[in-house]
Amino acid sequence: MKKKILLTSLIVLTIVLIPVILISFAFGISPQYDNSFYGGMAIKYDRLKNTSGRKVVVIGGSSLAFGLRSDLLEEELDMPVVNFGLYANLGTKYMLDIAKDFIGKDDIVIVAPEQNSQALSLYFNAEAVWYSVDGKYEILKKIDRDNYADMLGKFLTFTSSKYGYWQNNNKPDPEGVYNAKSFNKFGDIIYERPYNSMKDGFDNSTPISFDKSLINNEFIDYLNSYANAVAKSGAKTFYAFSPMNVKALSGDSNQDKILEYYDYLRDKLNITVIGNPLTHLLDSDWFYDSNFHLNDAGSVYYTALLAQEIKAELNMFTPIKINTPTKPQTPSNVGVSGSVSADLEEAAKIFNLSGVDIVSSDGEVVFKGEWTIDGLTEYGKTLKEIVIPDTLAGLPVTTIANDAFANNSTITKLTLGKNIAVVGENVFNGCSALEGVYVMSLDPGSFHVSSNILQGADNCYIYVPKEAYTAYKFDYFWTFVDTARALRTY
Repeated sequence: MKKKILLTSLIVLTIVLIPVILISFAFGISPQYDNSFYGGMAIKYDRLKNTSGRKVVVIGGSSLAFGLRSDLLEEELDMPVVNFGLYANLGTKYMLDIAKDFIGKDDIVIVAPEQNSQALSLYFNAEAVWYSVDGKYEILKKIDRDNYADMLGKFLTFTSSKYGYWQNNNKPDPEGVYNAKSFNKFGDIIYERPYNSMKDGFDNSTPISFDKSLINNEFIDYLNSYANAVAKSGAKTFYAFSPMNVKALSGDSNQDKILEYYDYLRDKLNITVIGNPLTHLLDSDWFYDSNFHLNDAGSVYYTALLAQEIKAELNMFTPIKINTPTKPQTPSNVGVSGSVSADLEEAAKIFNLSGVDIVSSDGEVVFKGEWTIDGLTEYGKTLKEIVIPDTLAGLPVTTIANDAFANNSTITKLTLGKNIAVVGENVFNGCSALEGVYVMSLDPGSFHVSSNILQGADNCYIYVPKEAYTAYKFDYFWTFVDTARALRTY
């Protein structure tokens, strides 16, 4: 009997201690994600919390982090500006929810989400939210109760991940623009971004559509309720458009369809829609590394555009003081890396190939050519393992076309060469035997990965170099992939 009581007591004690230990790990050890892009949340939250009096709060995703010059907008509107846009992977709702308590009398709220289904929904990524509050746990009090269950469900994942980084003293500290050090006191990205760095000037994995189904009714209802709630505090809400790369427009997004979407939005929202989506479709030379991220000059251009739209609604008729910047020239050259070359004749037995010269704006050929994998030959379709070389005949293999390997039931392993810059849509759809896609590059920014890259290949994982795993897991673009399920190391 005594042994039974002792055993029961130990079980009860263990049940009680486990959550205590987990909570101690989560909140007791030093922040591990504060150097990552998520670390920008603390800067933005403090800016909003500590800005008193009448102000402009611009809420959205990373298009605002990359696209807004708050200092210039402050000069135009003669009131403080809070850039409250961080990351679409967190969810627009999360950003709106945690800002609500700090919006007061006479404030101007600009809601400017990106033009994609994730940003235009009630999407909420609890794991990403945990990363964003690491070391700034007072934000947890601002989260909507409807999302508590999601937060609880990802608490163990967050805690174990955080403890692992702390124990191994290797907290995420990404190089380049996606480090928290890239933000200034306003919450704007100040990392130097001189020109468009995307192949062909746009990211083909995130086409921009204006289909009315893109924005769901629940999100529209939420925005209307939100605007009503902050109106009771004396604030006014406007809806604005993010900057959008005109090259990324989907094939069915003609002017009539865009204006039809515009009318639909104005009809459904009980708040004023400022500006026009057509004027926010900007030339690709204004962008940096995504279809919504602007370069240095682009951020000035967009800020001037937004300032003009806001001033018109506020009946401020003074001329815009922001000087229109010169549009930067986008380099046309593509670099060659790696050493895995292949004979063109041998490669042509496996791949259907096409090549193209790269020509500068003045007509000069600045690069001799590059290769695209359009698909597999009949022989290639019989192979279980395929390696895409870095170069063919000394020229880089840069692109995998849409549907290139689709519906192949034979291939089990695919290795991507280091020069791959574009992976098209539905590349692996229907590849039922595919088990692994191996990425050779140590740089997660070497190509933009689509969030649905493994659609139709349910048994497949993406393998990256072990030493680069953290870089991939916390890369801005790769976090849109379900890395918890899909990402492995070799």
